[in-house]
Amino acid sequence: MTHDHLAQLLVNARRRHQPIVTVAPEHLPPDAATAYAVQQAVLAGLGTTTGAWKVGARTPGGPASGAPIPAPLVHASPARLEQQAFFRVLVELEVAFRFAEPIAPRADAYARDEVLARVGQILPAIEIVDSRFAEWPNVAPLAQLADAQNNGALVTGHAVPYSALARSFDFVAPKLELTFNGTSLVSEASGNPAGDPRELLVWFVNHCAAMGITIESEWTVTTGTYVGAHRLDVPGLLHGHIDGLGEVEIEFV
Repeated sequence: MTHDHLAQLLVNARRRHQPIVTVAPEHLPPDAATAYAVQQAVLAGLGTTTGAWKVGARTPGGPASGAPIPAPLVHASPARLEQQAFFRVLVELEVAFRFAEPIAPRADAYARDEVLARVGQILPAIEIVDSRFAEWPNVAPLAQLADAQNNGALVTGHAVPYSALARSFDFVAPKLELTFNGTSLVSEASGNPAGDPRELLVWFVNHCAAMGITIESEWTVTTGTYVGAHRLDVPGLLHGHIDGLGEVEIEFV
């Protein structure tokens, strides 16, 4: 089965730190449902639980996608990470959320107002983008989705109450900075390609409901980069700041 074979390849790549060189076409996910099933099978195969989720979309109102992030790959800022623990390191500065209470699956779709009423915290985050495929980025999109949508790790800053910022924070294009060894990585134009990332939370809640997954309040849900993805090939200090949210920092060694 596509589900079992690809999941095992991904589990082995993570455990052995050896990239997947090739995958036979018959073992690639034929659809998104299979890719999402592979995500869950990889978590089970690793013997770990979900610690966070990543969600995103390429355009406002466009198709969304997401992936669970294994709990051991979620770190609090300031974090100190070994660069060699990844196949490659690309970094993204993002806004993330946590819900105030668990959200259980149900038959009826959750409405936007219901979802936003359950948001408890907002925080800055840096996602490390990585892939278990040697030929990335020249990899089928559904295979990338199966591979946790190219997630390598997540580092989270200090959380603040969502209610304190819901009306005043610029969710589309906040003032921010991301530097590596003191050099800015931010171009003049920055912004989330999905527009207001809170719209992704609505998709996320209903996606989890459709999969029978209860969303835990301690999960961090990160919602896409505001600065693109920047590849780092040498050790150093990565520092992010989002006005109104605060700092998030990683030292790569």
